[in-house]
Formats: sequence, structure tokens, C-alpha cells
Amino acid sequence: MVTGIAAASGLYRAQALGVRGSGFPDEPSSTAPGGRRYSWSAFFFEPRSPKPEARFAFARWWRLFCGSVAMLVVSLQSAAAAAPPASTEPNAEAPVFYQVDLRDRRSHIVHVTMTLANAEPGTEIQFPTWYALYEIRDFVKDVQDLEAECDGRPVTMAMEDIDTWQSGPQRCTLLEVRYGVYVVGLAPFSSGLDEEHGFLNLAMILFYLPRERQRAIRLKFILPEGWKLATPLEEGDAPGEFKSLNYDLMADSPVEAGTFDEYDYTQKGATYQVVVHGDRSSYSSKELVETLQKITAAETDLMGEVPFSRYTFIFHFGKGGGGGMEHRNGTAISTSVEGIKSGGLASVAAHEFFHLWDVKRIRPQGLEPIDYIHGNDTRDLWFSEGVDSTYGELALVRAGLKRRNDFYRSVARQIQELEDRPARKFQSAERSGREAWLEKYSDYFRPERSVSYYNKGELLGFLLDLGIRHATANVRSLDDVMHRLNQDFAHRGRFFTDDDLKNIIRGLAPGFPADDFFRDDVDGTAELDYATYLGYAGLRLVKRPLQRSDPGFSAGVGFGEGGVQVVSVEAGSNAENAGLKSGDSIEKLNGKPVAGAWAFDALKSGESISLEVRRGRRSLSVTFNVGSRQEISYSVEEDPDASPSEVEVRKGWLGRN
Repeated sequence: MVTGIAAASGLYRAQALGVRGSGFPDEPSSTAPGGRRYSWSAFFFEPRSPKPEARFAFARWWRLFCGSVAMLVVSLQSAAAAAPPASTEPNAEAPVFYQVDLRDRRSHIVHVTMTLANAEPGTEIQFPTWYALYEIRDFVKDVQDLEAECDGRPVTMAMEDIDTWQSGPQRCTLLEVRYGVYVVGLAPFSSGLDEEHGFLNLAMILFYLPRERQRAIRLKFILPEGWKLATPLEEGDAPGEFKSLNYDLMADSPVEAGTFDEYDYTQKGATYQVVVHGDRSSYSSKELVETLQKITAAETDLMGEVPFSRYTFIFHFGKGGGGGMEHRNGTAISTSVEGIKSGGLASVAAHEFFHLWDVKRIRPQGLEPIDYIHGNDTRDLWFSEGVDSTYGELALVRAGLKRRNDFYRSVARQIQELEDRPARKFQSAERSGREAWLEKYSDYFRPERSVSYYNKGELLGFLLDLGIRHATANVRSLDDVMHRLNQDFAHRGRFFTDDDLKNIIRGLAPGFPADDFFRDDVDGTAELDYATYLGYAGLRLVKRPLQRSDPGFSAGVGFGEGGVQVVSVEAGSNAENAGLKSGDSIEKLNGKPVAGAWAFDALKSGESISLEVRRGRRSLSVTFNVGSRQEISYSVEEDPDASPSEVEVRKGWLGRN
């Protein structure tokens, strides 16, 4: 996941992961309560034991019988539109059926009917508290007008806690739960419905069965006239319906509805669907598709497989903030027009696409099973997000979308970002991941308080790759580590631990000090030895003193909700003296709308600037002069005296183009 196309102060690629699917590529399932990859990804594989033939036959007869009764009851109640279709799968339980009505777009209300066949007494339904971001957001706050019927008779669902309801003591051949959800958020980290379009993260819309999350799912969407729908979900057996093996896989499939533009291409036997909501004049469809083709070709070549038949890119191009959210067989990416022009779109797309392996299929044990209520252990985000950024950048170079010198500048910026954060001295990469749940507090991003697991994880990925290549005379690399994780864990429906990762590295590169690397650089806070590792590829880290303009504050793009927020304000700075505060939302700079944190990069020392900010319900104007500061500037350069073996490592690392 990426939470900003270009944010300052380390918020670029910073934070947010969401329900991620995982487990065996073709038949993951999940049984534990909770969510996310958490809600960012999650499906754990649980093979079912075979049933005796006689029991299977009886179960099949009983399912068909109950299905017939259910259909009759629904018909008599004039609710056939919301009735579940007859099951065609060899499961004892009928699928959970959802009807999702998007026609009330002016009121921003999604109307849902959830239908359960053969509901036991005391059936529980539960609403996730989080998804797409590592934040407890209590989505139930948007649920309204909940009512239920048991076999056509109104019944009361008793509230067990703020997220959980329970049916009565009677058994229901057909239990219907109807409710509305108010959705006014922005993609890709929230859900929204308006007169232009709808974007849904289904974990924010649909209740689940906490005791039966493994049950199959069927969905039917009712759209306003003239709208169409795009989603990674598999088409169902009936026209206009979709299906999923379980709730977790369904939750990991975003939905776009409206009058979007659509493009597609076929590559290596798979179909890529490209959906764009936005002004056609803001982008070139030809350039967009060609860029995606290069990214998908490079990354599937790297991993040696295409583990899907269809992949869906959903883009939102418009105003305000943005970011990217990975899903098992798709991604949703939002950016402003300025974000497209800045060139960051390809980087986000490469990052999100590689997630279909790293975190969606190659999943750390701490993220399983998904806990939709309390969240999961996120200590491995340095790998699942940071190393994903490593490959996002390497893929651009190997695909010919980024020149080497531009790549070197990107690496230097990441080094600069980490070195400018005093918190690196006490917060490790692992701890940064564990504390991801604090990211909903803007003060947490202060350089004195935190480092980004995206930022440090990306650097650790580069160093680990170079270290393995050096230790094996360029025979092995981080690519081989990803292949082993994919083959030994993703393909077998298993989840890896830190020990598993260390053992793979030890086996591939016995000469690499894996234990020291994890102790000092991943779990610890030792200063990273950039010079040594870059030297393995015939590169030098050059430090130069630099007088740089300093506005006196850092800012970043908010998590999908639009606007640029002040992350921290330097004590004693002109910005602080003028009254700017952490948490302020910056709407305009010198009278012009601010679309991204990069707007402050071009400010010059001594320049007078005026900011229009929103603080709660108040609108304020803040004027001050930009200051300056002395700092160390970093650059990565090729060593003209590099040895032939170092040059070979560099070529193996970046490709020979």
C-alpha cells in the first residue's frame, strides 16, 4: 500500500495496508474472527477433510430441499430480488447472499440485504472495525436502520457489543438482515457513493459471520441506470452476480461503479483490466496502458509466474490526496492531476502490483488469521511494505521506465529521509511496523518520534539484496529469496516467520551474516552501513554540506480523505511563531490550491508565503518567511574505479539495459 503519490517527510509510501488476501492461490479460506491481513489481506488456508459419500449425498439433498423451501418463502414475501441463488458447490452450508443497492446515490446510502439460509439460533453477525489502513475506524458508525426477518416475520437482532448483533433463539430457514451504510469517503482507503460514481471497500459495507467466515459468498449489485461495475470478484452463476470462496477474499476485492473509462490488454495468458474514473484530458490512455504493460511484464518475469487469470487496476484521477491500496487480484490507486504530472504514478503502480506476491500471497504469520476487530501483529511490515517498495523501484529500472541516475537519486532520497529522523536511534524497522496502529495520530509522524517502515524497509531491501549478491559472487540475490518464499509458503498455503526468512537467506547465501543483519538492522537501531553495501555494486555514497530552504514544518498527504496535513512544526521556527500547528489541513499556498506535499519543495529561503489552513471548523490564514537550515546532502554515484566483479553485481542488480 502507498498513502501518498508524493509526500514530504517520509510520508511518501507511508502507511496503510488493508485487508490482504493470502493463503493458497486458488482456495484460501479463513475461520478466525477479525480482519485484515489483516484487513488488509487475509485469508488463511484450511483444507477440509473429505466426507463419507453417503453423508455427502444426504447433505446435497438437504441443501437442495432447504433451498427450495427458502425460495418459496421469499416468493411469498415478495422479496425474491434479495433471495440467495441455489448453491452449486459441495458445501454443507448455503452461501451467504448479499444484495447491494447503489441507487440511493444522492443520499450517499448503500442499501444492503444480507440473506442467510438455515440460520441457527443465536446466529452472530459482526462489522469490521478497520480495513485498508492500520487504524481502528469503527465502520459500524455508518450503519443505520438495521432490521431483520426470520422466515418472513420481523425479529429483533440483539446488540452484543458495538460491532456484533445476534439473532433470537429460533432457527430460521431464511434470515434476512437489511440496513443502510452512509459512505462519503474517498478511494482507495475508504468507500464513497455520489452522483458521479461509487467506490466500495466491501469490509466497510458488509457484515460477516464471525463463526463462519469460511462460508461461500454470493453478491448482486443493483446500479443506477447507465452505470456499470468493475471488480476483481469472480462472476457468479447468474447474470449480474458475483461470487467468492469466503468473506476474506470478497473483502479483498474493491468495487468501482459508474460510467468509468475502461481499457484492457492481454499478457502471458492473463487479462488486465484498466478502469479509470476521472477527466480524460488529465491523462493519456496510451501512455498509461503502455506503462502498466512494462511494469506487469517486468514483475511477472522476475517472479516467474502469473498467478491469476485476470487482474484489475482501478484508478481515480482528480483533486486532493491519494495513494494506493493493494488487493489480491487488483489494486485501487488515486492521485491528483499534479500527481500524474510529477511522474509518481508508475512508482505507485509498480509497488502495488508487486504486492500480489509480497503480502497477498507471501504472507508473514503475524498477519494471519485476519482479525477484523482488534487488528494484527504488524512487526513484519518492513518486509511486506518496505521490501515491496524495494522491488517497485527495481522493477521500474529493469523495465526501462526509470534511468539509473534517477534510481540513484531515489535511493539517496530514501537515505536522506532516514538520516533526517532522530527517531532512527531508538525505533527499529520492526518496531516501526508494530507501531503502525499509531499512524492515525498526526503527531506520531514527527521525525523525533518515528521512522517509516516503508522508508527503512526499502533501504534494508536494497542492502540485503547487495549483501547476498556479494556473498555468492552474484549467483544468488533477493530475487531467489522471494522465489523460495513463493514456492515454499505461498504455493503451499503456509505463512512464514522471521526464522523461516532467516533460514532461507542462510541456505542461499551461507557467507552472508544474516543473524547480524536481523539483530542490528531489522530488530536493532544500528546505523546502516550504506557505504559497504553500495560498494559491493561499485557505488559510492557521497555526503556534501548544503544550505537548504526550510519552511519550518513537514507535511504529508492524508490517508485517502484528501488535503495536505501538517505533520510537525519545528520549535522556534517562523512557521510556529506565525501560529501553524501540527494537524492543520493546508488548503491553499499563496492563494492556490495545494494538491500534494511536493508543493512546498520549490520554496526558497527568505520567501514570504501565505497558507490558508483549516483547523477543525475554523479557517485561518498564516503568513511567514521561509527559513533555511544547514544539513548533509546525500548522493549515490558510480565509482569509476569499481572492480569487474562489482560492476557485475551492479548489472545483476539493476539489469543490463
